[in-house]
Amino acid sequence: MGIVISSIVTEIGGGSSIEQAAAAARRAIAEAGSTPERIDALINTGVYRDSNMVEPAMSALIQQQVGIGLEYRSGDVPCLSFDLMNGACGILNAIQVGQALLEAPTVHQVLLVSGDAHPSTSPRPQPGFPIKPVGAAMLLEKAAGPAGFGALHISATDGRPASEGFVRLPEMGTTGRSAITVHRPADVEALLRHAVSAATEALEVADAPLDRTMLICGRPTPDFPARLAERLGIAPEAVSADDSGGDAHTSALPVAFLAARDSGGLDHAAVALFVAAGAGPSAAAIAYRLPKP
Repeated sequence: MGIVISSIVTEIGGGSSIEQAAAAARRAIAEAGSTPERIDALINTGVYRDSNMVEPAMSALIQQQVGIGLEYRSGDVPCLSFDLMNGACGILNAIQVGQALLEAPTVHQVLLVSGDAHPSTSPRPQPGFPIKPVGAAMLLEKAAGPAGFGALHISATDGRPASEGFVRLPEMGTTGRSAITVHRPADVEALLRHAVSAATEALEVADAPLDRTMLICGRPTPDFPARLAERLGIAPEAVSADDSGGDAHTSALPVAFLAARDSGGLDHAAVALFVAAGAGPSAAAIAYRLPKP
């Protein structure tokens, strides 16, 4: 029994992290032939939020828009929903948590959602905000056979991570709900070292030949995917990266996976190697043994 992706969807073009994540979630549920009533857990990994909201959890607002568990009936098991924030690596942490939840006999489907947007909710590019507003949803469920996700592997700095996105409280005035400062990590070499370390461990455990491995990764810098593939010994044509026209941040891996699937890049692959790298610096990797057609 393995944990597999039953559907994966992205939404691009809006300015609200909540609305794009909810729209992706509704489509993912429909594409999997499921219904909102059958979702047992919802995990949101988005970081940059509409109006810089802190409470309630964004997962609750997304759950409401999707229509999951809005009415309680005697005997129902309520949907568990919560936020899990770890920057670009958050979606892989959510997969790990989803795997643990799906070990329970009463849990059958776990919905992962992501999405980042400028707090102003403007769909247009904003000065100093390098992240592309994208929402994504990935539905996980149990399936018989060897296909599915392996263990999560992490590599991170030992020191205290530097702040990447923040609001300057003494300077915010009346615009604090629509402004944010983002400093992207300048040490790309450190990102690469952590990514190579986590990815190498994931590949060793998966025991899959490199010539049948598709690298699925984000794009924290324009040349990051190519440099990572070269160090791992993966051919350039076996790389699928975030092609959203910017940095989709927490939705980058769903975007890259869809690009690989839709281009036929997964047709002859045995394993999709998901690798994320971001603030910290840190990186995470997980191997996904692809279901056979």
